[in-house]
Order: sequence, then C-alpha cells, then structure tokens
Amino acid sequence: MNRHLIVSSLVMMGIAMELVSAPVKPTVTSVKPMPESEESAVGVGLTVKAGTLGGGLEATVGANDYLGFRFGVNMMSAGPTIERDEGSIKTDMDWLSYGALVDLYVFGGGFRVTGGGLINKNKFKLKADLKESVTLDDQEFSLSDLSGQVTFNELAPYLGIGYGNAVGAEGHWHFACDFGVMFQGEPKVDAIATASDPSLQPYVDEALAKEVANIRDDASSFQFYPVISVGVSYRF
Repeated sequence: MNRHLIVSSLVMMGIAMELVSAPVKPTVTSVKPMPESEESAVGVGLTVKAGTLGGGLEATVGANDYLGFRFGVNMMSAGPTIERDEGSIKTDMDWLSYGALVDLYVFGGGFRVTGGGLINKNKFKLKADLKESVTLDDQEFSLSDLSGQVTFNELAPYLGIGYGNAVGAEGHWHFACDFGVMFQGEPKVDAIATASDPSLQPYVDEALAKEVANIRDDASSFQFYPVISVGVSYRF
C-alpha cells in the first residue's frame, strides 16, 4: 500500500476519534421575558372641578385608551343686591346642571374631544323693592311689585375639547380642563309688575311686555353658553 495513503488514513482516524471522545456541550438558549403590557385607561375616576357652570363633581368610567364616559353635577348660587335710586333689586343666580358626556381620546393620550348633553336648570331671578316710580317703555309708573326671571331650555347639547383622563394609566392623580359650548337655546324672559293704581294695570302690562321683548333680544347671545373648567382627578 502506498505510504502516503496509509499516513493520511491514520490522520483522518485520529481526528474522528477526537471528535467522538470530545464532550458535547448542551446548547443553552436564553429566553428573555416578554415585557408586561402597559396598563390601559380603564376603571373609575372622580373629578372635583370649578368653572363657568359652578363647582362640579364628576365620575369618569374608562372603556379603553380611546373612549370614556363622564357623569356629573354642577352648581353655583349667588345673590347680590343692587342699590339704585328707585330702590333695591335683589338678584338670585341659581345655576344647576347634570351632565352625561362621551370623551374620545383621539391620540390615546390626554387630549380629548367631548360631546353629550346636560339637563340645564340654570336660572336668573330678580325682585325689586321700589321706593320711587320706574320707567317702562319710556313711561313713568308707580309699582307696588316688580319681579322677573330668565330660564333656558332644559335639555342642552354640549360640544367641546379638553385635556386629562381621570382614569389615565399613569398614577392616580390627574389634571383636567375643558373648553366648550353648551347650546341652551333662546333665553325665556318672564316678568310681573303690579301697578300701585289698579286702573293703570293694563298700561303697565303693555309697557312691561315691550321691555321683556327688548331684554329677550339683548339676551339672545346667551343661547351659546361658554363652558370652561379646571379640576383635579383621582383614579381608584
């Protein structure tokens, strides 16, 4: 047999024996744990706020990162007395509304577009304690009583924007603000005046009706009531 062939065969056999006798190291595959999914904006939150509708308390129910529902109540009361030459006029601003709103978080964060409606029981009342005659429709009348009130549609649609999610995933405390418009309709103005001389009552009624019409026209811009509020929310 050829000497070179024998040497080559011996070398190949030696390599094969080394491979067989070498210990086999197990292959270890490192498995990285999957990151935990971020918490979604679901649950219940409570907001205390203040604004043009008064002080408010609101509950938010989060459906997901993009959708939430709010239910709340707003109220405010003030009653300054205005002193004039004719006498004193006691005013009573009684604001009360109940809201049901839908929030759409278009980017999945804090910015939201809001729509819904409010049960609007806002009203403004006044009562005059007169000492002298008053002018109605450019006529002087002596009155024993004068009172009136302004009311609005009880169902008022709402549309607005805002920032803050009471059930936001990051932490328990959140800031909230809203900017929108409540469509409360044409103001309804009612007034009653009693003439000191009963024989003049028809003239007082006619003059008062004209004054009420003028007030209604002046107050027509209040059919679009601006809603601005800021508040603090807590997620449970």
